[in-house]
Amino acid sequence: MDKEGKKLIEEALKNQRPHERFNKALSRTVSKKIDGKKGYKRYLDLMNEVRDVSRKEGISIEKSVKKILGRS
Repeated sequence: MDKEGKKLIEEALKNQRPHERFNKALSRTVSKKIDGKKGYKRYLDLMNEVRDVSRKEGISIEKSVKKILGRS
């Protein structure tokens, strides 16, 4: 994952509301930064990477995000 992707994920994690799932927070964060099809494609790519880590490690989405950011 590139620097920009990690930055977007970190911002989404920071701005995640208590009742909100991570993918919704990431969607909102990416849509603020990147418009249109490029933003949607970027969101899908980031979520796919997060889900891949989650699947391989057998952990939740939130834990996989923290692992990607090096917090676990």
